[in-house]
Amino acid sequence: MNEAAEQGTSPHGAMPRDLLLVRHGRSEGNVALDAAKPVGDGGLGDDSKVLDPAYRERSAMHYRLVAAGREQAAAAGRIVREWMEQVGITEFDRCYCSPYTRAMETAALMGVPDARWRRESLLRERDFGVWEGRSRQEIRSEFPAAADYKDRNRYLYRPTGGESLGDVELRVREVLATLAREMEGRRVLCVTHEDVMWAFRYRLEKMTIADYLAEHDQDAAVPNGGILHFTRERPDGSLDDRFHRVRLVDPDGTDGWDWTTIERNEESDAELLAEVDTHPRLWGDSA
Repeated sequence: MNEAAEQGTSPHGAMPRDLLLVRHGRSEGNVALDAAKPVGDGGLGDDSKVLDPAYRERSAMHYRLVAAGREQAAAAGRIVREWMEQVGITEFDRCYCSPYTRAMETAALMGVPDARWRRESLLRERDFGVWEGRSRQEIRSEFPAAADYKDRNRYLYRPTGGESLGDVELRVREVLATLAREMEGRRVLCVTHEDVMWAFRYRLEKMTIADYLAEHDQDAAVPNGGILHFTRERPDGSLDDRFHRVRLVDPDGTDGWDWTTIERNEESDAELLAEVDTHPRLWGDSA
């Protein structure tokens, strides 16, 4: 078998054979913001950490991993190494990580064999602008009109000085273009952030905005240390031109899901209009 066939190349310009995205381990920012959530939302109602001057002065770029995050990084690394052994590879063809401290720390603690990391700014965390590092209650108090607008436009809302998820998706498209151009049929590992991983899902699974919002309404999440694995390999071992399946591996074993076939749906006129009609006309037919 020639090299092209072994790498799973395609005349159509396919993606890597496998793309593994790892969310960084639990960080100082996660601890502060989770503690500040109301008790009814799974938090402690404790805003002492988000108000700590040391936290306020630290850039969101520079949050470190806490002890649990370091354990999650090590656990993610064990899962990745086990998979590498299963498929018979000794190293990844390319390893990327976000330039944010918590992602670099996670990457370094995973223990991936012979990893040579490339810092990729396109994989950085979503920028929340003036909302950065603030609790939900603080945002609601200081920016009430913006918070209400965000509730109505969750996918497209961009905080002042920040990014929407749609903006992050544009960055992800640039990453995917590079992978299609340079890494066809190869195996790639990226350590990044939750919203970036959602943008990959949105793009590669051809989700609609409604799909994205529906999953969030069901409290779907990528856990710290979680591994989102896209593959072109079908269950029978043959290769699709595009990513065929996706799974989420949770090192804690609680929030993951098994291989799911990626369905790129197309819709009829009637199906489009069925969704359109879920939004009644404001003034009937009189306008």
